[in-house]
Amino acid sequence: MVRFWAKFLDEKCLPALRKACLSRGEEQEKAKEESTELLKFLEGTLSGKKFFGGDNIGMIDIVANFISYWFIIGQELAGLQVLTKEKFPKLAEWIDEYLNSIIIKENLPPKDKLTAMFQARFEAAAASGGGGGRAPNEI
Repeated sequence: MVRFWAKFLDEKCLPALRKACLSRGEEQEKAKEESTELLKFLEGTLSGKKFFGGDNIGMIDIVANFISYWFIIGQELAGLQVLTKEKFPKLAEWIDEYLNSIIIKENLPPKDKLTAMFQARFEAAAASGGGGGRAPNEI
């Protein structure tokens, strides 16, 4: 089951969320819709659980880390409202629990540095028309 979720997060969620942040116009709208559907699916799996695997952080939570920290910063910079507490209350609770875990908190990059890095990539993507001249897995 862990392999399924890792593959789902890596091959479905990550590209859609990245595209929602970095694309513009019709492409961005499609990516936002796809991202919303994928997040709804994830939201449903958290029903009654603190983390994806239960009461403790597990492999799926670690693989989903990009949603809790990286995507939240990315959507702020892009001016998006894809993942909000109102739309996804269970995912929002998971994000709070995950980011407030001591082991996770101690190992995340500083938000200001990550934001600056993302800002530079967003500017490069905008200057080149959306992809920043990078392959999707490099952004």
